[in-house]
Amino acid sequence: MSLSKYGKYGKIFLLVAFIGVSGCAELDELKNLNKRQAITIRDQSEEIARLRDQASSLSNKLKSSEEEMNKLRKLAKSIGEGASVRDTVEGPVLLFPEKILFDSGLAVIKLNGEKALKKVADFLAENPSISIRIDGHTDTDPIVKSKHLWDSNHHLSAARSLSVFHFLTKKENVVEKRIHVAGFGPNRPISTNSTSAGKKENRRVEFLILSSVVALPAKDASMSTEGESILVEETGGVSMGVDEK
Repeated sequence: MSLSKYGKYGKIFLLVAFIGVSGCAELDELKNLNKRQAITIRDQSEEIARLRDQASSLSNKLKSSEEEMNKLRKLAKSIGEGASVRDTVEGPVLLFPEKILFDSGLAVIKLNGEKALKKVADFLAENPSISIRIDGHTDTDPIVKSKHLWDSNHHLSAARSLSVFHFLTKKENVVEKRIHVAGFGPNRPISTNSTSAGKKENRRVEFLILSSVVALPAKDASMSTEGESILVEETGGVSMGVDEK
């Protein structure tokens, strides 16, 4: 066999070898591509599953929220006298105009107010997972008639909030840890304070519905007694608000 013939076969062998090597490289690349695609599909499937879970959770929350609102609307209707329900960024609120609970400038709960609060207590008994925050609100008018009792609107509103708290916990036996107290005086108006009608709307007590209450973290053991004393001195008390004084 001539050298030229060997050369010819050599070229064919080299060509076949090159094609084989190229084919193997392409096959490896194809396998890697398939792996990457499989990973992408898996990740996308997991993301879709996560989004479905989120959507389902949101749907359940919305459904639960609407059921809660309907319960509150029913409660407000049974109380009457202008009691209403409104939705806020903090959560659903049961609103009592000041006339339901208190006379002008006073923090003593009226008889009709006690009847209304008994219904609130029944609502809490029927919904043991719910806690509430009692929020007091006033208009901007300074206290006049009862200024011998209260230093400010905040003072009056806090006293009213505490009156409601004590009624629910002492007379209706609602567990204290389910009720929180806050007073805002004139700081959270829902209407204008430039008209009598607007001021009347602002004089109110609200019950913020809390489905869950965030617990504070454990106290830092390194905090000194002196530091705690300073913190107590620098933090004020609660306040709340209400009516014509």
